[in-house]
Amino acid sequence: MKTLIRKGIVLPTLLMVMALSMTLVGCTTEVEKIVEVEKVVEVEKVVEKIVEIVPEKEKREIVFSGLNWDSALVQNAVARYIVENGYGYPTSQIEGDTVPMFQGLRKGDVDLAMEIWLPNQNAVWDEAVAAGEVLPVGKSLEDNWQSSFLIPAYVHEEYPDLDHVEDLKEDKYKELFAEPDSGGKAVLYGCIAGWACRGVQEGTEVGPGQIEAYGLSDHVELRDPGTGGALAAAVEGAVAKGDPILFYYWGPTALMHNVDEYDLGQPDPSDCQANDPVHGCAFPAAEIMIAMNMGLVD
Repeated sequence: MKTLIRKGIVLPTLLMVMALSMTLVGCTTEVEKIVEVEKVVEVEKVVEKIVEIVPEKEKREIVFSGLNWDSALVQNAVARYIVENGYGYPTSQIEGDTVPMFQGLRKGDVDLAMEIWLPNQNAVWDEAVAAGEVLPVGKSLEDNWQSSFLIPAYVHEEYPDLDHVEDLKEDKYKELFAEPDSGGKAVLYGCIAGWACRGVQEGTEVGPGQIEAYGLSDHVELRDPGTGGALAAAVEGAVAKGDPILFYYWGPTALMHNVDEYDLGQPDPSDCQANDPVHGCAFPAAEIMIAMNMGLVD
């Protein structure tokens, strides 16, 4: 009986103690919650971009061939304006005759030529292109002609039988164009010394030239007017007076637009080797090229 009481007391007591303990624990213990706060720090990366400003390379001067006749000078003026104002290159021109100017183009003293007349310069042109010294870049002018044996139309009207270079061997026609200092020969106002066409008339290492090939050496004196302007003045002066004159000229030009000319007959260009009149035939239709020194291409 004593044992049962003890058990009955002890069990409830234990339960009360356990309950009290749980209560005390519940009342006196704080539960700490640790909240981890992740702080995101944004790092702004500043990149400095260093731009090096390179000064514009200085543009070199472009040198033009200043050939001394109107069409070449006009073309130079137009081309130089475009090069200077369109592309920002300074330009200049060296004035001179055909032969020295072409040599300057080959050597690089001249960068650009607006008129290379072929076949007048066939031999040196072919050499320069083959050697890689000169580059053709296109045609310059179209529908061009030239002749060494022109007379005013009114002279032909007065002397209709004067229609071929062979007729210049006759005394009456030689006298028609003779001058006091020509020794009885007909005076031919021809190409200027230094123009490539001069070689066509008097001969080169390539061929005898028109005068010799036509058998006119004893009948015609080839006279150098000195300048293109003097040649034009000689023609204009004779025409103004209605005088006879035998002359070289080319077209289309302002002078030939104003002067009615007659071209004396000559052997056809097809009769000459490579159509080159230096062998003794008329000038074929001219091919006029624009060309530059290869150094300008580089």
